[in-house]
Amino acid sequence: MRCSVIVLPVVLAWGVIASGCGSGASDVQDAAQDAAGGEIRFRNLSAEFTGDEACFDCHEEQYRGFREHGMANSFYPMRSAAVVENFTGVTVQDPNRGFFYRPYREGDRFWLEEFRRGPDGSKTHSLIREMEYVVGSGTAARTYLVEEGGRYFELPLTWYTQEEKWDLSPGYEVSNSRFDRLIPDRCMACHNSYPHSTPFAEGKYEEVPNGIGCERCHGPGSVHVEARLASPAPAGDIDETIVNPAHLSIERRLDVCQQCHLHTTVSMLRDGRAAYDYRPSRPLSEHMTFYVSDAPDSGEEIDAISHADLMKRSACFIETQIWEKPMDCVTCHNPHEAFRLAGPDYFNATCMTCHDAAALQAALPAEATRAVHTEDAHCFSCHMPKAAVEGTPHTSLTDHRIRVVREQEQDAADGVSAVASNGEAPVERIRLRPYYAVDDSTGAYAGMAYVIRGLQQQDTTALRHGVTLLSATTGAFGEAQYLLGYGYMQLGEMARAVEPLEQAVALEPKPERLNALAQTYERLGREGAAIRDLYERALATQPALASVRVNYGRYLETQGDLAAAVAQYRTAIAEYPWLEAAHFNLGTARLRQGDRMGAERALREAVLLNPDGGQALGNLGLLLAGSGRLEEARAFFEQAVRVEPGNPVALGNLGALHLNEGRPDIAVQLFSRAVELDPSYVDGLVNLALAWYLQGEDDRARMYAERALRLAPNHPQARQILDAV
Repeated sequence: MRCSVIVLPVVLAWGVIASGCGSGASDVQDAAQDAAGGEIRFRNLSAEFTGDEACFDCHEEQYRGFREHGMANSFYPMRSAAVVENFTGVTVQDPNRGFFYRPYREGDRFWLEEFRRGPDGSKTHSLIREMEYVVGSGTAARTYLVEEGGRYFELPLTWYTQEEKWDLSPGYEVSNSRFDRLIPDRCMACHNSYPHSTPFAEGKYEEVPNGIGCERCHGPGSVHVEARLASPAPAGDIDETIVNPAHLSIERRLDVCQQCHLHTTVSMLRDGRAAYDYRPSRPLSEHMTFYVSDAPDSGEEIDAISHADLMKRSACFIETQIWEKPMDCVTCHNPHEAFRLAGPDYFNATCMTCHDAAALQAALPAEATRAVHTEDAHCFSCHMPKAAVEGTPHTSLTDHRIRVVREQEQDAADGVSAVASNGEAPVERIRLRPYYAVDDSTGAYAGMAYVIRGLQQQDTTALRHGVTLLSATTGAFGEAQYLLGYGYMQLGEMARAVEPLEQAVALEPKPERLNALAQTYERLGREGAAIRDLYERALATQPALASVRVNYGRYLETQGDLAAAVAQYRTAIAEYPWLEAAHFNLGTARLRQGDRMGAERALREAVLLNPDGGQALGNLGLLLAGSGRLEEARAFFEQAVRVEPGNPVALGNLGALHLNEGRPDIAVQLFSRAVELDPSYVDGLVNLALAWYLQGEDDRARMYAERALRLAPNHPQARQILDAV
């Protein structure tokens, strides 16, 4: 029976884990500091957040306009009044994993069922989650989240508005995360203003607002509210108590937009930054470090959702930079206007403010060309064509690279899709360069970028290149040391992981660093008290870290302290009920304690959460077989073989069931496959010998019994078979 699972730390947000909305963070530049590049020193950057309602009394028109903007509708509860989906008789299949998904409605609540069907058409698996929140304004699509214990999980189905159809959520057609895709801080930060996040618990929140709010672009409002209540008008021409992006340089204005509308190959928080630290008017490069692929034909430079970067390549943008009011994002996308409902004429009128139709026609030589360049021609339909983007099915996005599209020009989507680099690819295929100029004299950020890239793509070449760069740095900060150690762990070089992980812990004992170091010590057989201390320090810092509890419980099991291990698993489940590993480990620990009922409950929950978990299926089958419930056991053993056909233990378990039920011929086939996959599988060899013996094939029985005894000289059953033949 295989009973231990190591839950490695999942690195979701690179840099410093957010510890709240950061309104008083010491690393946010305040009014007393000089602003970079001669920018106005707005005085609200270290103020307190007030919420959008505080803006309404004085800015009602802007407030109401923004409430209809896509940003304000980027995250909201699923309500019956806003339903656009068709919930009637819909089923979507994942052809890769055999799951079916059925969205349905019961009154004012909405649900998504995942199920499978057996050969007779009956459901063999069913798991239901509520569609509680919507991500996306609905212009292109609506994706759904469910919340559990302050954690938000993406659901596998999305409503694609443009084609009015259900299908798998983006990315799920390649790798179906089912109900396990936790929304991390970097995702939440672009769909909500400033959630109150739980310190050191990535993706767990005490409170989450609904959508982007006013303060995301204007900064915290308390200083402004206090000043304007005391005196309705500012002393000068510019109110320095609140950021107004109109008074920023073009670079800082674009930064406000690009905090979310910039998609690069790798993005990392700067050292000392948290996910919600960025404040308008500050350089985005102080908050994040971005890397893009510099490999030829990689297709990974800037993609179609990097709107501002594409706009900057346009003649419309370039030629207006000498104007008093040059083109920027809000030229076409006024955040205080509900242009989502205005139709195409809204954008066409914006084009006409610079491109007079009469003057344009006079400059065009051909009659056919003049005929299509009229005031109502909808310029953007030709000069900003929509294009399909790989990874976003059933959706076309506007290409913000404004230009004359030539016939020979390739589709606007060219260069959008990512080209994964798997296995041992040449280093030049994954070459990265910084998007912004980076103060990286030690090379730490470059090394981190390659490590992250390697982890994202399971690319050992990129991972090893990043580790090599990081190992050459001197005096690197804590997150760089942590990623160096974690990179060594993923490469299986545990001894080399110790020093950087110890340095990372010494610089700041964050729970994920303590957890990684504890696992490294375990693998190396270090002294037990040090391992216990590391786990306990991590959990004392943040008790909500259920995955760390699972790791600690597993370690306690190896030390023979089953009661303490069970306590850790139960606490992990109370905190994170959908954590499969916690249920699986609890089940196996209960089984070792002799608590068969408790073990069955826990293992059934693990199988429900992951019907493709081979070890849970096998252990549950063993438990049921040991209780004489052979028909039930067979179903789990057969499922284990279906999901892991190359697992010799799964084959051996099913073979043993057939052998015990008097079908040695079927058992021989299964045991033969098992020992072919693993020639050192002693129990498989012994059972194969027994199966041949029961069929009267003494020579074959002797051969396999002798092979088993060579591996395990004292195996009693193998000796009995030899004596019998």
